[in-house]
Amino acid sequence: MNIRTSPKSLPGLDRRQFLLRGGCGMMSLTSAVNVISQLKLMQSTLNAQGAGGGYKALVCVFLQGGNDGNNTLIPFSGAARTDYETGRGVLAIPTTGGTSLQNLTATQLTTNPTHIAAADPLGGYLGTFATHPVARQIRGMFNAGEMAFVANVGTLTQPGITRANYATSSRPPQLFSHSDQQQQWQSSVPDMPFTSGWGGRIANLINAGYNGGSQASMSISIAGVNSFQVSPGGSIIPYVMSSDGVVSLSGYGTNYANAVNNPATLFSDANYQANEAGQRLRAFERIIQLSNANLMENGANSVMVNARRVEGVVGDALQPTVSGSGTTLDTHFSNAFAGAETGITANNDFTNQMKLVARLIAGQAALGQQRQIFFVQMGGFDTHTTQIPTTGNVYATGHAGLLNTLDRTLKAFRDSLQALGVWNNVVTFTASDFTRTLTPNKTDSSAGSDHAWGGHAMVMGGPVSGGRIYGKFPPLKLGAVADSIDATGSSGRWIPSTSVDQYAAVLANWFGVPTADLATIFPNLPRFSAAPFTDILTANQTPNLGFLTNV
Repeated sequence: MNIRTSPKSLPGLDRRQFLLRGGCGMMSLTSAVNVISQLKLMQSTLNAQGAGGGYKALVCVFLQGGNDGNNTLIPFSGAARTDYETGRGVLAIPTTGGTSLQNLTATQLTTNPTHIAAADPLGGYLGTFATHPVARQIRGMFNAGEMAFVANVGTLTQPGITRANYATSSRPPQLFSHSDQQQQWQSSVPDMPFTSGWGGRIANLINAGYNGGSQASMSISIAGVNSFQVSPGGSIIPYVMSSDGVVSLSGYGTNYANAVNNPATLFSDANYQANEAGQRLRAFERIIQLSNANLMENGANSVMVNARRVEGVVGDALQPTVSGSGTTLDTHFSNAFAGAETGITANNDFTNQMKLVARLIAGQAALGQQRQIFFVQMGGFDTHTTQIPTTGNVYATGHAGLLNTLDRTLKAFRDSLQALGVWNNVVTFTASDFTRTLTPNKTDSSAGSDHAWGGHAMVMGGPVSGGRIYGKFPPLKLGAVADSIDATGSSGRWIPSTSVDQYAAVLANWFGVPTADLATIFPNLPRFSAAPFTDILTANQTPNLGFLTNV
């Protein structure tokens, strides 16, 4: 074993000193790997120059299990409505009184005929639209121009896939597999082995230019480890939190109250309490600061030191929204759930995740960052059975219960951002494994829907040009009939008309990725877009994806 004697005492370091000494130490290394790393950071800084200042955040809301987009955005009239009712069977949401959801019916969205025509796949096929009956707040935000739908998005390896050439075309592997499609959505490169996510590649490219002085990661997950935020070579390690907040070392009291006098002060001998817990933490933190001849031991120690450092910084960021036993943002979430049906409450994991994101955005000044990427996740969307319950607590179970919670949470998040004055700086977008089959898998009330392909996404925020449907809505025609894009069989598995690359590139470009670097983040994007990239952003023309302003 290689043992290196440590100094008898380690000086207390504040965070500025820690960064300064750590940075100088790293720059003193002479390995080629480090030189390349520093050059990459310099290039990232150059890449970010001229992209526009000011704070921006992207919030990825992943609907795990495959959200049924067919019952999230619903044709209300026109030929699409006829096909919807024919294909959906017992899963159809009525436009007038019916038995589903205790006679609760879909409510029409306010839409512009010109915008509907731009999303029409056939010409004259689409009429008006509605949202799921429980999605009242989503409908309100859509009608207010604060939210938009992007129709029929999915993983693709090439354009031009049709039902006729489906069998001979290059397709994403394991199309209807949860784990594969989740990873492919989050990587955007389905035809290559996974190495990184598109959120992680964005962070790798622009972090140094926008967040060079920050002590925290620009990628924060409130939903555990994910593929979306994995960066090339681990250059930007996401900070993973729980919906309860910062995850501290156990055994030292809440926020180290039993071990230190001031949790914001790190590695200071004078700060440790003169008790067993304080001295135990002091000994542990002295050990992780030691230098070793073994590089692997140094690496392990640096991870622990970084975790403690970031933990303190993130804790500081959360302090401005603490008020008594709750937070200063609680009111917005309580209001959004006021009058909710039995079983629908604000105290659930997904809503708490979104509340924590709002709190971190409120305290972003403490993090010293101009760009942040958040990942949250809501599970339960694998609705193979009893998707529309007809008995019991119908508003809190099945697909309705999921959308009920999602709907109210997005409204609360919107109200929080507006109250904080950052509504115009944050874009929230949804993603999901895939949508569900249009056809049900049974003919009675126990019916559900199965794994499909292209589905509808939602985008929300001040920069969103809302109140409209982007991309191309799929013809809801089953099997081999004319104009059908049913991938295989006759279940209603829509071949996507918009690739994840196109959808995500619009978000990345708004966020600060220069147009010239989009192909670095999305290597398959040139397959779907003719140069220049601005063709994607052209309103009312194919592919009709200009859903963000001030891009």
